[in-house]
Formats: sequence, C-alpha cells, structure tokens
Amino acid sequence: MEGTSSSAQVQTTENLPLNSDSQASWFNKNRIINIPYDKLEPIMEQPVDFEALRVNGFEVEEFFRNQGWLEYIKMLNGPVYTVLVKDFWPRCDIVDQFVADREYNNKVAEDPEKNQGSEIVITRSNRSQMLNLPNEGAFMTFTKGTGKKLPYVKRIAQECYINEDEIPTNKVSDMKETQRILARIMFGAFFPRKGGTEERISCPGIIGISSIS
Repeated sequence: MEGTSSSAQVQTTENLPLNSDSQASWFNKNRIINIPYDKLEPIMEQPVDFEALRVNGFEVEEFFRNQGWLEYIKMLNGPVYTVLVKDFWPRCDIVDQFVADREYNNKVAEDPEKNQGSEIVITRSNRSQMLNLPNEGAFMTFTKGTGKKLPYVKRIAQECYINEDEIPTNKVSDMKETQRILARIMFGAFFPRKGGTEERISCPGIIGISSIS
C-alpha cells in the first residue's frame, strides 16, 4: 500500500515530438564534473495516484482539492526529462558573482543594443498564477522549540496521532492511517529526499497535515 501514492505513470520523452538529433543551434560542452552517468540519481517529486488510493479505501483527494493543490499535483504527471538533467549537471560551471559580472559585461560589450538583457524576478504571485491559486493566506514562522508550544499542539495530537493524549512526535509511524498516507504523499510530492529508514516529518509538515485533514 505504501507505494500507491507514487504509482501514477509519468510520461517519458520517448513518444513526445522532440527531435534531439536535429542539431539546430547545437553545440557540445565538455564535462566539468567527473561523475559516472549511472551514479547520478535525480530526486524527483512523485506523482500521486488518487484513484489507486481510493480503490484501496483512502479517499484523500478531497483534502488536496480543498487546499487548491490539485493543479500542482497535475503538474507532477507531466513529462520528466531525467536524461537531460543527468546530461546537464556534469557540464555546469559554478562561478562566483565577480566572474558572472565579468562575463555579463563582456557579452554586453559585444553588442550593447541587443545584449543588455532584462532582470527577471520570480515572486509569490508568479507561482500562485502558475498553480492557479489565490495569492493570499496566512504565513507562520516558528523555531523547533517554539513549535511544540503552539496552541494547536493538542488539536494536532487528537487529529493526527494514534495516541491522542500525548505530545505529538515527529514519527510518521505514530500517526493514524489516513495521516500516514498524507505524510507519505507530502514526502513524495512536496518534499522529495533520499536516505533514512525512519520517516520523520517537521513541525510545519505536521501542522500542514493537520490543517488539510
């Protein structure tokens, strides 16, 4: 059952109208990082198969619909260019600001009229527009210590944990069944990571699970 939240099929580039052999505006760049190709493992957000979860008795799609997150979930089912990513990163140059400014100035000097460029700033409103979400809501900040003193702790324990009378832990295994599913969806679709056998979720993540459920 644990794998059902990531069982949706991701589109690959095999049947997409992309001709990588055309060599239009093509150039080759040497590898900068000497890492074997098979050792590069992209960490990707996992698609969510709500239908498979429903068939197995977990009606959780409504939780994400209420939060307005379905548009983001749909994006995760789009094509993933893992081959392109694994080919791109070994050829990346990492430079400091001085080198970047020098390269920019040299490029502008080649053709000041065409190569000035323009500054692009990605804001919260850009992201909300892309995900078709309203650009509004509450924003809370707290430290690891103050998080356990929040007035929501008792409600979180009652809503999310098997033992409703204890102080919430960070262990997913201590959660109720539906909340464990929600935590695994969040680990796969929102906070992908590698390593560790014991699943723990941060205090903001626990509050997020409590709020959507």
